[in-house]
Amino acid sequence: MAVQDGEYRMWAALARRDDLPDAAHGAIIHGLLPEDGAFASSSWQHGVFKEMLPSLFARVADQGLRDRLIAAGTSGQIAGLIHRNVLGPDDVPGVLRHHRVTDELIAALARHETHREVVLDLVKELRLGDLVTAAMSCELLDFEELDQIPRVPSWLLDALVRHGLNLVTARLNAFGTSGDRRSSKYGRPAAWPSYEACHLVLERCPDEWPTLVEDTVNGQAMRHILLDCVKTEEISDEILASCVPALCLPEWATLTQPGTDHRGRLRHMARRVAAHPRLREMAAEQLKDAADQCVGEGRLLHPAKVKRYKPYALTSLAADLALTSGDSGQLAKLCTLVSRLPEPIAVQRRYTDHDEDGPIRPKLLLSSDSRISTLAALARNPHLEQSLVTGLLGRLHPVEVQWLLAYDKEVPAWLRQAATKHAASLPPWEVPRILSDTELDTCADPQAVMQGWLDTIRNHSGCFYDQVEYAILASRHRTDALVRQLPADIVLSNYQVPVASEALLRTCGSDPTRWQTMAEMLATSRLDHSETFGQFIDRFHAECDGA
Repeated sequence: MAVQDGEYRMWAALARRDDLPDAAHGAIIHGLLPEDGAFASSSWQHGVFKEMLPSLFARVADQGLRDRLIAAGTSGQIAGLIHRNVLGPDDVPGVLRHHRVTDELIAALARHETHREVVLDLVKELRLGDLVTAAMSCELLDFEELDQIPRVPSWLLDALVRHGLNLVTARLNAFGTSGDRRSSKYGRPAAWPSYEACHLVLERCPDEWPTLVEDTVNGQAMRHILLDCVKTEEISDEILASCVPALCLPEWATLTQPGTDHRGRLRHMARRVAAHPRLREMAAEQLKDAADQCVGEGRLLHPAKVKRYKPYALTSLAADLALTSGDSGQLAKLCTLVSRLPEPIAVQRRYTDHDEDGPIRPKLLLSSDSRISTLAALARNPHLEQSLVTGLLGRLHPVEVQWLLAYDKEVPAWLRQAATKHAASLPPWEVPRILSDTELDTCADPQAVMQGWLDTIRNHSGCFYDQVEYAILASRHRTDALVRQLPADIVLSNYQVPVASEALLRTCGSDPTRWQTMAEMLATSRLDHSETFGQFIDRFHAECDGA
């Protein structure tokens, strides 16, 4: 600091005097600024300097001195001074030399027409993520101008949009020639551009979409953004029709991992059709051709691959092809495969304060509705023969049939009508319900009721599995025979109810060797999570007898 701490406030007060001659400005500024030109972030002198900076700019005309003041100010304060027109065009070069370009600085410069060319040059250096923050900074409310609603100047918005689309187009072009064709964990190629930030800027100018989507340079980038980021009700039929060339992701067609890449492409296509249902009619042929390519080149329905599919993988593939395929043979094969998946179970869980009034929806009764929801999705495809689906009604769980009657938007009318007739022919059937202890008190044989719960969920791992187990563990009607049938992981990890600790006390007694063996077993990771508590205890006895 050129002047000592004790004299700094006096020197600052001197700088504010109206009778200070211009010849003193250089010495005054030299005395206010630290020798290295930078204040310590916590120094009180910096606070004093910031308070007087606007008045100094109002009085000092020499550009060299002004540049020194600009260098000493913070980026936010300098942007604020540009915003209020305290700093003008002659000061901008110094600002750009001493401060990094921020969205706040761009917004401040954009308020004044004299800085337009500078701003346009700065926009060209922004990254995709900076585009939306620049737009948002222009829209921040100025409490000194409450009579005006802040908006992004039209010329700046146009520049942000064009630059964003240029960046996305460049990445699309690089993707087409890049050797990096790996798939990311998000189900799309790792080199595929992320354009969500560009969408946040584009949503500010919907009137420009018809022109941008037909642009010869950036049109394809615009189409991808609209299909992936914009709600379908915001897109007119004309614009959506213009997006068809991008719908089937032609850039992904030549990726080098057929099984993975074609599956990812099909998934992304289906996601777009689900988001914009009008595309099923607008692009029926394109969807069929692309889906056939994905299935054929990716060997997605090859018997060997189908055999390895987990249930969730099969239902996911079937749901995607239900939205995209026009091949009746593919759809029929999927319909048969899905119908052969394990039948779900139905259990009525205990009521909670969050439950809705009225009948419980089938989705909440079923351990999983993926099988029936996938069949309904396939049935909505007009290329699937209806008799194939109606012929499967007899294989469905009664609650799955109720599912078809409960969800109008997900089930075509002809299938709902067939399900209604089938439901009328079913014998009476009651969904097992998990009872509270108070309700079990009124049962002649509470243990038999709970055994019925276990029999219902046996060999299933759906959403009711834990509910039944914890209900039995917490019940005062539980017996050792019931507890032995529960998974060992659940019993041993439940410390709120002393079932496990009491069993270990009985099993180990006062024998230190047995306790040591038990500790070693609990310290060893159990790879078989299907092991019941009874099997765990039997294994413990075998360990002790073997020792």
